[in-house]
Amino acid sequence: MDAPYVLSEFDWQRQIDHSGPFSSAPRVTRIGDGVSWNTVVWSDLNQQNADETIDREISFFRERRASFEWKLFSHDSPPDLRHRLTAKGFTIGELEALLVLDLTCPPEWCDSPPSHRVVKASTLEHLAIYKDIAERVFEQDYTYTYQDLAKHINEGSTQHIGFIGYAGEIPVSVGRLYTMPGNPFSGLYGGGTLKNYRRQGIYRAVTAARAHVAAQLGAKYLQVDALPTSRPILERLGFCHLADTWPCVMTFD
Repeated sequence: MDAPYVLSEFDWQRQIDHSGPFSSAPRVTRIGDGVSWNTVVWSDLNQQNADETIDREISFFRERRASFEWKLFSHDSPPDLRHRLTAKGFTIGELEALLVLDLTCPPEWCDSPPSHRVVKASTLEHLAIYKDIAERVFEQDYTYTYQDLAKHINEGSTQHIGFIGYAGEIPVSVGRLYTMPGNPFSGLYGGGTLKNYRRQGIYRAVTAARAHVAAQLGAKYLQVDALPTSRPILERLGFCHLADTWPCVMTFD
């Protein structure tokens, strides 16, 4: 993989992403639903305009009483942007790694016969199973995710899809896939397996199922923001590390 080229392609996609009700402003791209999740997903700042732009975005979202995330990448400018965001009151989340898998030349495991059954969640019954497993794996409420997945099923959309991995007949693992028409990057999110069923290849099976669907829908790459616990697993599967990233969150009481 030509990592610098793929990273530049990724940066271009986040610059032109306009999903959500917010029109983008000079030097930033905003995405979100205006209520539950809102993100500055791309910025192009320098030492002279960084603070002014950060202040503008804080004011924009504060006026709407909408908490938001500034999605910061290690190659974003200026180099001290993370410190500037901290000084403005953002809470800096845990370091994640931007990892990408080239679907135009997939590794052997992608095309190997599946070691475990994986079901694409296509009914509300599937989603009830998905929600139960996700809440047990991640120990948090998954009502919003359930509702969003249900919305896409009802609309016949492939932009947000849930997957369930099984150990025999027992559902034990979950993962999600985001796709956008015309975007060569499909995103992996929410992958996890119940503790007693880890290290059995189920996570890999769920990842392979998502890779197949992403390729069928025209994606060239799989992209994931991996926590330190997931990064070694994904790199062993052939994912390439392109950059580091931090979720920087601003909330309003």
